[in-house]
This record gives sequence, C-alpha cells and structure tokens, in this order.
Amino acid sequence: MSISIPSIISKPAAIIAAVIVVLLFIGYRFFFGAAAVEILTVQQGSVEELVHGPARIRARVPVSVSSRFAAEILDITVDIGDRVHAGQLLVRLDDRDLQARTSASRAMLARAEADLALAGSNEQRDREVFEKGYISRAAMEATSTLRRLKQAEVTVAREEVSYAATQSEHAMLIAPMDGIVTARLAEAGDNAAPGAPILRIVDPRTLQAVALIDETVAGSIRPGMPATIRKRTGGSSAGRVSRIQLEANAAAREFQVEVDFVEPPARFAIDQEAEVTITTGRQKGIVIPLTALRQQESGRDGVLAVRSGRAVFQPVETGVSDGKRVLVKTGIKSGEQIVRNATGIKPGSRVRAKAGE
Repeated sequence: MSISIPSIISKPAAIIAAVIVVLLFIGYRFFFGAAAVEILTVQQGSVEELVHGPARIRARVPVSVSSRFAAEILDITVDIGDRVHAGQLLVRLDDRDLQARTSASRAMLARAEADLALAGSNEQRDREVFEKGYISRAAMEATSTLRRLKQAEVTVAREEVSYAATQSEHAMLIAPMDGIVTARLAEAGDNAAPGAPILRIVDPRTLQAVALIDETVAGSIRPGMPATIRKRTGGSSAGRVSRIQLEANAAAREFQVEVDFVEPPARFAIDQEAEVTITTGRQKGIVIPLTALRQQESGRDGVLAVRSGRAVFQPVETGVSDGKRVLVKTGIKSGEQIVRNATGIKPGSRVRAKAGE
C-alpha cells in the first residue's frame, strides 16, 4: 500500500484548521456571545445620611393689613406680587364720618371747657361768701361737686377728641415693613370690617419650609443642619434647620421642622408644597451606585460580581443611601469588580467590559 506525500501533508493541515475553527468559535462566543457591560471596581467612599419630608412654604412673620373701623374702601394702591416699603400708602378709606365725629367731639370739648370755667368761677365765689358765713357748708359742697363733675366732663371730651383724631389717622393704611404683597382680599368699593384682612404682606427674608418629619428619624435632626428645599413647581434652594417643634402630631406621629431659606427664592407662594431633604451626617465605607443593586425573588439584595467572565449574584447588606449611591456593610470588598447597571443582566450569564474600558 503506497501513501502519497500530499496526503501526509494534508493531515497536519487539517488538524491546524480544526484548532483555528475551535479558537474562532470560542472567541466568538466570548466576545460576541457575552453581554457588553460597564464594569465597576468597588472602592471606599462616603454617603450622606438624609432625612426627607413633605413641606409647605410659609413666612415666619406674616402681616395682615386691616381697618380699625367700618368704612368704605376708596382705593388700594398695590396688588399681589408688588414689593412695598415701610411707610408706603397701601389703602385709603372713606373717613368722612370720622371727620364729622371729630368736629362734633371738638365742639363738645369746647362746651365742656366753658361749663368748667363757669363752675370754677361759681366755686370761687361761693367759697368767699361761705367763709363770711353767708351760705351753708352744704351749699358750698354742692358747688364744689358741680365743679368736679364739669372737670370730669372735660376729661371725657378730650379723650373723645383724641380717639376720633386717631381713628382719622388710620383712614390711611400704610405698610408696617418692607415686604411683598402675597394676598389682596378686597377691592375698591368694598366695605372694610374692623379686623378683616385687606392685604397680606410677608418679608421674603423670613420665608421657610415647614416640613413634617416622621418621629422615627426626627431625633437625628439638629438646628443648623444644612438642607435642600425643592418646590413642586420646580427648582431647589439651600436651607438650614432653624427650629424643631417639641410637640408631635398625635395621629400621624410626625414633628414639624422649620427650615429657613439661605437666600429668599425669586418666586414663591405661601402654602406652596415642597420637599425638604436634611443632611444629618455622613457614613464611610464601601459605596456603590444604586443601579448596581438587584433583588432576588426572595427579596434579598445583592450585586452582580464579575468572576471568570460571568456575572455572579453576590448577596450584600446595605446601609444608608443618598438616592444615587448606597453604603454596603457586608458582602463585597474593595477591589472586587461588579456590574455597574444590573438591570437586564441575568446571574450566571457571560459578560465582558464595554469597549473603551
């Protein structure tokens, strides 16, 4: 039996070709069959401890502008959103009745003063004749009593004139402080009732968010702690805890926490809804992004550790979170590699680093 040279050469070539095919297949499965993921090397870090709660925007010292007497409103010079200054005219009331009352009071005072002068003159005359024995003591005392009565009438008349003049001064309602008009509750032509608010004014420097904080976490809050105030309409502002109420809501078991704005917001509305986040501290340890966490059907938290090219579920115990990152107490160590975003990656599947990593 004869063996040709080409057949001898073809066997090694066939073996080499088979090896190449196998290597290509393995390479294809590894590079193209594996999911491309972002791989993160676990490191030490720190996470802020945060306390959240719903809040409403309020002013520490709101001021209501109202009339002291019943009168028609002639004019309101400001509107909602206007800035006002202390001493600025805000509302003008009809004071014609007050002017008439003031004139009548002055006339009554003039009459009372005239009666007092006459009574004083009579008392002086009767005292002279009493000392000479021409009138009785009873007559002298009657004259003195009448003089004292007229003196009392003068005092009452003067008080009435002062009161009427003071009321007339309050026909012009002025701003008691610098601030912004937040409410206009009446219009020109309306009848103002005593004590009924016509305008409301707040000083933007006294604005604050009053948050409701669950009693289970309220104990970690202290005055002076930094906070963030986020309005429902959008935008956030820096704040600082100024006061913690010492009475809890009996039904909701919540404490009121007052957070002052560091800088007054450009736009606001009283009783506007907001969300307050208070930074109560910071914890150090292994920190990973929240996206790296996944949960088993049993409810156990874990991460996908990258080991030998596969994503392996590794249970972990987590701690505080700032909404973006979370502290890991146990389960992984610094230097281990995990999948940054565990969404859509099944435990046990092959993974590889994305190009460029």
